[in-house]
This record gives sequence, C-alpha cells and structure tokens, in this order.
Amino acid sequence: MSRRVRVALKAGVWLVCLSPLAKLFYGFWTDDLTANPISYVTNELGQTTLRLLLLSLALTPLRILFGWGWQMPLRRLLGLFAFFYVCLHLSVWVVLDHFFDWREMGADIVKRPYITVGMLAFTLLVPLTATSTTGMIKRLGAARWRRLHRLVYAAAVAGCLHFIWLAKKVRPDPWVYAAILALLLGIRVWDSARRFARRRDHLLGSSAMDSTARLLVFLVLLLTGCAGVTPRAPGPPDAAAPTRHVLPNGVVVISQEHRASDIVAVQLWLRVGGRDEAPAELGLSHYLEHMLFKGTPTRPPGSIDTEIEGLGGNSNAFTSYDFTHYDLVVPLSGLRAAAALLADIAVNAAFVPAELESEKKVVFEEMNLTEDDPERFLQRRLTEAAYPAHPYGRPLLGTREFVKNLTRETLNAYYKKHYVPANMVLVVVGAVTPAQARDVAAETFGRLTGPAPVRPAVGPPTRRGAPQDVRRSERQAYLGIAWHAAPTGNTDIYAVDLLTYILGDGPSSRLNQVLREQRGLVQTIDASYIPRQLSGLVSVTARLDAKNFDAAEAAVREIVRRVRDEGVTSAERERAITTAESSYAFDIETVEGLAKAYGQAETTWTLQDEVHYLERVRRVSAEQIRAAARTYFGDDNYVRVRFLPEGAR
Repeated sequence: MSRRVRVALKAGVWLVCLSPLAKLFYGFWTDDLTANPISYVTNELGQTTLRLLLLSLALTPLRILFGWGWQMPLRRLLGLFAFFYVCLHLSVWVVLDHFFDWREMGADIVKRPYITVGMLAFTLLVPLTATSTTGMIKRLGAARWRRLHRLVYAAAVAGCLHFIWLAKKVRPDPWVYAAILALLLGIRVWDSARRFARRRDHLLGSSAMDSTARLLVFLVLLLTGCAGVTPRAPGPPDAAAPTRHVLPNGVVVISQEHRASDIVAVQLWLRVGGRDEAPAELGLSHYLEHMLFKGTPTRPPGSIDTEIEGLGGNSNAFTSYDFTHYDLVVPLSGLRAAAALLADIAVNAAFVPAELESEKKVVFEEMNLTEDDPERFLQRRLTEAAYPAHPYGRPLLGTREFVKNLTRETLNAYYKKHYVPANMVLVVVGAVTPAQARDVAAETFGRLTGPAPVRPAVGPPTRRGAPQDVRRSERQAYLGIAWHAAPTGNTDIYAVDLLTYILGDGPSSRLNQVLREQRGLVQTIDASYIPRQLSGLVSVTARLDAKNFDAAEAAVREIVRRVRDEGVTSAERERAITTAESSYAFDIETVEGLAKAYGQAETTWTLQDEVHYLERVRRVSAEQIRAAARTYFGDDNYVRVRFLPEGAR
C-alpha cells in the first residue's frame, strides 16, 4: 500500500469518527437535541463508543476470514477514538447529570449495576489507551503488550452489558451490538482452535507415536496454553525456519510457511541500489522503483494496478543504497499471479515515454517533501556529510537536473545491466509450503534469462566530511551527529544495536534523561543505527533552541565518553535486549514484515545471520557494548550537521 493511500485511509477514518460529534454540534446549534437533550447526547456518545470499539475489533477477524491486511494499521486509531467518545460520554454524566456531586455519583456506581459495569468498561480502556503509543509498545515488549490489550474484549463485553442493562427490553439495538461482539469473539476462538489444531497435528503426525503418548502430549499442550506462557523472544509464529533454494538461472528463492492468515507476501529483491550508480546514473535505482509498475509489453499502463486490486492485494516498493525491492501482499489464491507479475516487470518493463515523463513530477514532489521535512532532510544531509567521497553519500533520489533530462535509453540501459536473474531474490512468506513456493518460483522466475551481474567494486568509506551549518526557514533548530559503525556481516552489529538503544531509544535512554529531562537542552532527541553492507551509521538527532547547540553537542560527547570509560549497567543491557526483542517482534508480526527481514538479510548479509539475530543479541555482554563504544564512538571521528533558523547566530 502506498504512502498516499495510507494517508487517505487515515484521513477517511478521522472524518468518519468525527462525524457523530459534528452531528451533535449541529443539533446543538439548531436546537434539535430532542426534548431530553442530556439523555439524547449521553446515548449518542455511548453508542458511538460501542460502534468504534466493535469496528476496531472487527479488523482482525476480517484478516482471518478474507486475508486482508490493509486495515490492520487502523486498529489503534479506531480504539483511541472509542476512548475519546467514552470520555465524552462519562463527562456528560459527571457534569450535566450530576454536576460534580461525587457522593451521589459514588452511590449510583454502587447501587446501579449498569453504572457499575459501565465504569468497569471505562476503567479497562484507560491502560489500553495509555499504552497505545509506539514508545510504550517498545517498553512493554511485544508479548506483554499483546496480553495487556486483550483487555479490550473484556471492555467490549462490559460495554454491551452496560447498554443492555440500561435499556432493559425496550430496545433491540443493545442486543444487536451484543450479537456482533459474540460473532467477533467466535471468529477469534475458532481461529485460535484452528491454529492449536495445526500445532497439535504437526506434533502428533508421527505414526510411531502411540495413543498414550498422544494423550500426554495433548495434555502438555493444553496445560501450556492454559498457563499462558509466552516465549521471551518472539520468532515467526507457527512456522519452521525459512528455506533457501537457488534456481538454475541464479534466482534465490526464500520461503517460509506462516499460517496466521490465508495471505501471502511475494517480494522481489534486487542486489542493486544507490551505491551501484555511476555519477552519470544518479537516482536511476529509485526511478526504476517508480517505473516498474507502469507497464510491460503485455501489461499496458494502468493495468498492473488494476490486476493487483483484482487479486485483492496491495503493492509497495523501496530503494536503498544496497538493494531495491518490490512488495506484493495477496490472498493465497493470487500467489501464482503475483509471482508471474513480478517476473514480468523484473525483465520486461516497457518504460512508456509518456509514463516516464509523468513520473518525473512525482519524483520532484518526493524531493520537495524530503526538503520540506526538517527531520528527513537532516538525516539526508547527515548521511552526505558522513560519506563525502562514497556512493553512500549521494542522494538516492538523484538531482533535479539529472531527473529532468533523463531519457528512456539511459534508464533502460541501467535496467538491462542490473535486473538480471543472478541479482534477484524472490521471497514468499505466508499460507504456502516451501515446496509450493519453489514450484511457483520455477514456473515464473525460473524461465528468466540474462547475463551475469556486473556490480561495481565499492570499498568501505575512508573519511568523513566537515561540519555543516545549514540555514532553514523553520523557527526550530536541529542538530545531527553521526559516527561510522559496524557494517552488516560484522559481529559488532549486535553490540552497536544495543548501545544505540541505551543511548537514545525512548524516555529512559541516557540522552533523553540527561539532555531533555535533567538539563532541558533539547525538546526531542533520538539515536538510530543503520547497518548497511559496507558501513553502518549511528546518528543522534535532536530538536532544540539554537542557543543550546554547543551545550547539547558537548553533552552528547560527554555521555558517549562515559560509556567508553565506565561501560553500561546490567539494567541498561537488559532493557536494551527487551527493546530489541519487541522491535523485532513488531517487524516480523505480519507476513510482509517477515519477508522484508529475509529479503534484506539475503541482499545485505546472510539469511542465517537474520535467523539467529535475537539469539546473538542476547549473548552480548556489557563489556562488549563498552568495547563497541570504544571502537566506533570517538571524540574526533564524528560528523555534525546543524540546521539554523533564519536570523539565528
């Protein structure tokens, strides 16, 4: 799903969710809130809460029944709106019904069961809302967060009981809500039973296992399920390890069975990216990402999007310095068609001149969006400063002048040179066996031919650039600091990963505690680590007042120096490991995310390294984290970029 579609979906949700409130305001403005306005408003707000709560609960059953995945990012937004309306519902009762008479309200809660149950529903929603931020998800960890948020079902049950008890038998609508909730719960129970049966059948599949052993295994599984034990580190659910197979023409096929729902992610990865471009080819990897869905000789412009929609799927693409990838998520029935489509665009892109020219406007707008967003633009300028004489320092989007003069011949020559079978990786993850995935890959990608890949030899970066001060129109100042760090394939990446979490991930990190909480030098500060194939980059970025530039930079250096000199605590190490586990769990929560993890591993390091990532992270000691700080985070080996507001000194 494209970024524009996601933005449009969220905008639509906002409009739909705010329309009941707009309706009430309109009724108030026109004096049309019935003869009993307080009762009417209370009822409307309560029903809106139930509708939104049930709608948020319906998204997962939709994925279970139909394999849809596009709606899943909307769950938290719908849940937050439900909490917003229940707060309004409660406020009307507190302010207009009782006018802050706490004694009377307390008596009502005790004496009237429907109010007691309603307050229970509200109370259950409070911790769910408080933990619905990305930061809280990381701090709690994926497993604990999921267990906590199962309370939403208890809140929904309490909400329906509240409405039924209040309305008694006069109205049918409370029973409609209850029936819908029962149906949604039934689907979830059925899906859990189905997945449990799959695990049981897999375990009991050996013909050598006698009936007594089967009964014992079943009891063990049952007791384990009742105990609710969750592994500390989540891996791919209900699935074996990924398999890797190389077709005769050099295409690598990675597959994994993942039965969370009847959908499948089909992804094409290319070992070509921004680092492979010559100076006269700047931005071509990214431009190909835009053009491959624009048509082939057998699929005219516009037909590819129509075909994907007809399969019930969605598409996406992404360009990096080390790779380019194309992503389809479709129902299982569309697997063969999706693979055939990717194989077609991989070697037969038409580059229709009209489409080529039209897409230039899209790329120009993408450049504008990057430059207009200070945080994104800071990261780009920081990368350029860190790699001044290296392909990693070039803008992935290219330059306006080059894109403006780009011809079909130039783009096609680059395409034919790099889009060859031996540069391709096909990743298939979902409701499909490895054997089925290999058969589909052989039928589609196995037929492709092409020359051996020619990848330009590029070494690691050898120097950093000078500090940069950039004048910007924003009133807020920005600071960026970056160090070269371990590339993929280097065993230091695990320690650097944990060190980055300790330094600047979340409110409890060292940078946040010292610079923001204790000294008030910044409004926000974060640390991130991008472990590319030839060189990793750790960056610290902050939003602050221009007068605090020098003090903030000195404080960052001081914190890093203390890690080098004194190391990190056991509690910091444990918290960083928990953060790494939860981040990884969310990355691989969907078939699309799991496929991306495997594709990126195959094109930038190895599949086996990816499979053992968490295992190796957990083995990192506090001393290894300190050693990584000494190796990569020196006082004199970083680059700095500052965004200065106009008029600042």
